[in-house]
Amino acid sequence: MSIPADELMVPGYFGFLANIVTQNYPASNLITRRTLGWEPAQPSLLADLDNGHYFSAS
Repeated sequence: MSIPADELMVPGYFGFLANIVTQNYPASNLITRRTLGWEPAQPSLLADLDNGHYFSAS
């Protein structure tokens, strides 16, 4: 469940970090892959969670 941005901007909720927390910062692993020659070999996080190793999928 996400918290609406207008609620996050209420003074005291995140204090001086409110503007940072409410921004959208897209990220990519492309630089890491190119610099280190790294390619993921394991399942993604969501696929791994779907395997049911961490909790029962009921």
